[in-house]
Amino acid sequence: MGKLILCRGKRTERPYVLQGTGYRIYSIEELCHYIYNNIYSIDETLFTDSLIDWIGTELCLPERAEKLEISLRQGADYKTLLAVVLCSSDYYSEQEIKKLLSVVDEIRVMPAVRRWFIKANSYLKNKHYAEAAAQYDRLLVSDEAVDLSPKDYGDVLHNLAIATLHIYGPERALELFLNAYERNHREESLLQYLYTLWIVEGRESFNEKAARYNINDDIREDIILRMEQLSNDAKLSKDMDEINKLSNLMITNKASEARDRCRQIIDGWIDEIRRI
Repeated sequence: MGKLILCRGKRTERPYVLQGTGYRIYSIEELCHYIYNNIYSIDETLFTDSLIDWIGTELCLPERAEKLEISLRQGADYKTLLAVVLCSSDYYSEQEIKKLLSVVDEIRVMPAVRRWFIKANSYLKNKHYAEAAAQYDRLLVSDEAVDLSPKDYGDVLHNLAIATLHIYGPERALELFLNAYERNHREESLLQYLYTLWIVEGRESFNEKAARYNINDDIREDIILRMEQLSNDAKLSKDMDEINKLSNLMITNKASEARDRCRQIIDGWIDEIRRI
């Protein structure tokens, strides 16, 4: 999580996996740390029966689990549930906990679309692109979306485009970046559109759109140099070398060897993901 956490409580070998983000939590201190640093992106749905059971059985905190269970049964509010967990260890001081709970009060009075946008941005920042895209889509189809200014609506589209780019590729993100720019008129949205356009349709389309949107010559040259450099780097990369080898196997009618190599590559990706 980017911070050394001193655990005085039990550290289990059976982590709790948080829904949506996939974070693995091994101790009550790590759970407190996650809550404290992700307060804008979590809500009441964090407190599931499975989490409470895990706290009682895996972390050997049956009294704390029972208190959470009773609080839920009695309809305790979100702040109370947070306080029960945060007070389960001395990882945060009383002053820090009170400060966090005051932030919860601020979040409560935010418009729903603002809360959803912050939550989606948190997913995006942590590279949970599918979850981020789902939140942005939820925001855009909500009744509250009519309250967004054109700029804010464009910013949502821009971030959705980034998530879409990582999930589906540049073709699906291209129009989203353009729609974002047409609403927010941010240079960043326009530049991302032009970069994506180069990838999808090539340099000729890029030149045409750059002229249409009156792109500064210096910026245009910077984009060209960057894309040409990235193209050269890609040709020299290990991944491109692997792609060329697979292509040669297919050309020489060695489809079976190509399939075996593809399986090895995919297995390698799966191993990398499991180590995260």
